[in-house]
Amino acid sequence: HVATLYTAGDRLVLDDAAVRNLELVRTLDGERRGSLLHLLDETKTAMGARALRSRLLEPLTDIERIRRRHDAVELFLCDARTRDQARAQLAEVGDIERLAVRTAVGLASPRDLGVIRNSLRAIEALHADLCARPGGALDDALASLHGADPCADVLALLDRALVPEPPSIDRQGGIFSAGYLEQLDELRALSTTAKDVVLDLERRERERTGIGSLKVKFTKVFGYYIEITKSKLDAVPDEYVRKQTIANGERFITAELAELQDRILHADERARALEGAAFLDLRAEVGEQAPRLHRLARVVASLDTSATLAEVAHRRGYVRPTVDSTRELLLEDSRHPTVECYAAKDGFVPNTIELDPEGTRLMLLTGPNMAGKSTAMRQAALAVIMAQSGGFVAAKSARIGVVDRVYTRVGASDQLARGQSTFMVEMTEASSILRGATERSFVILDEIGRGTSTYDGLAIAWAVAEHLHDATRCRAIFATHYHELCELADRLPNAANYNVAAKEHDDSMVLLHQLVPGGSNRSYGLAVARLAGVPPVVLARAKAKLSELETRAATEPAPQIALFETPEPPASEVEATLRALDVERMTPVDALVTLARLRDLATRDED
Repeated sequence: HVATLYTAGDRLVLDDAAVRNLELVRTLDGERRGSLLHLLDETKTAMGARALRSRLLEPLTDIERIRRRHDAVELFLCDARTRDQARAQLAEVGDIERLAVRTAVGLASPRDLGVIRNSLRAIEALHADLCARPGGALDDALASLHGADPCADVLALLDRALVPEPPSIDRQGGIFSAGYLEQLDELRALSTTAKDVVLDLERRERERTGIGSLKVKFTKVFGYYIEITKSKLDAVPDEYVRKQTIANGERFITAELAELQDRILHADERARALEGAAFLDLRAEVGEQAPRLHRLARVVASLDTSATLAEVAHRRGYVRPTVDSTRELLLEDSRHPTVECYAAKDGFVPNTIELDPEGTRLMLLTGPNMAGKSTAMRQAALAVIMAQSGGFVAAKSARIGVVDRVYTRVGASDQLARGQSTFMVEMTEASSILRGATERSFVILDEIGRGTSTYDGLAIAWAVAEHLHDATRCRAIFATHYHELCELADRLPNAANYNVAAKEHDDSMVLLHQLVPGGSNRSYGLAVARLAGVPPVVLARAKAKLSELETRAATEPAPQIALFETPEPPASEVEATLRALDVERMTPVDALVTLARLRDLATRDED
């Protein structure tokens, strides 16, 4: 097996945070279902499944190699008959990559060699069908198969040696086909046709001696012997050795009969021993071809992955992306592949995302909670990864300037066992991004600075956004609830505000999941709290407090009160909360809870 060497520049770098946050191979809950790999993995072979996982975790940055992978996927996508036929044949291929290793180290069973044989037979048929395919513009996509070594000699050897269904244990026999070992065939014949062999010997001895009454018999005590009556004893040949005298004659043994008896009585044992030794030789001979089998397995894995990506693209409406050397990112009507498949029951709302180093390369994204900001950011990152892995993307069209790194800072989490709080984890990930990102990187940031005080968090978020724009100059999407950051679009030439549209009606909210230009000055947190089932009294109290805080922030410091002027008393907390209640939507239980809460507030006001 020849190792493939590569440097960091050969692959798009994905750190652990990106793999986790984008749910490439596992969801955030640790489940395989719901991940991108689970969605895409419809491979027919174990080698293809491993190759697909490797592609997702190590996308390419070499544009020519990426395009060759796209060519192979497009070939299978455009030719449904070839795709279906190839996938049916690939389903007959076992894990020859691992079986070759087991064979090389002397652990393969007869059944394992049978799987290798059946797999090579299926690959031979696949090779013949694809090579016989009518010429087309994308034939070079199959060059790896056309030039691959099909290991025909290994297939011929195993075809000649093994029975159709080899056993799982080599000690029980029944491994080799008739005609492979002449000595084994003889032993098997003796074991199964011993009576015929003895009758043949009896016939030949009668003809040779002229004794018509000569008989070859067998007992458990004496074994095989030749019995001759007294009247014919004078015709007994000299080479007959007397073994026993009986009332009617004599019993004799010959060297040939003794050898035949030994062969018959020990035929099964010798056959198993012979098969065991021959199997070790066969396994060693196949094991020497392990490097060739590995090379063939890699070709099969690549074909399986290409055919699988084509099948998924056909079924889910993915398109071939254009990957080039620019630094643009244009995703027209892009979709989140897993959300579209598993979560969007009422249909997924696509969004167009456009980042351009000469135009908008920093997108400042605001809008309500649950509106789809994180989804929009992640689907852009997944499109980059899927495209540079060699697959098609969930969009109407896609143009992607090759990316060297994808960084994510999404969600809140802690690592208490390592002594790191939520904010410390957030800052550690932000530090990694700011130190590692280049102008060819793609960065998505969600809620930087939310783990500390408002002014600290706003200051950090502001500085991070400025650094990505001015120093790193990478393509980035920065989602935030700090609406003050919308000012950056006026200050930074390559930054622009976008928000996820929503409409509010009677204290409820309708999420449109649509990206539109411009910033948002509201987060609709109370509407989301209502959707989550927060008790009405809490919602009313929060609404009253929100109104108070917004009024306080918008009002200039009050002038000094005149000496004889009586100031208007502020509304009590009870009054403000009562005005914010939505009485018509309250249940009797909610009303009782609310009444108790208002009583507590009234008591506190009196104190």
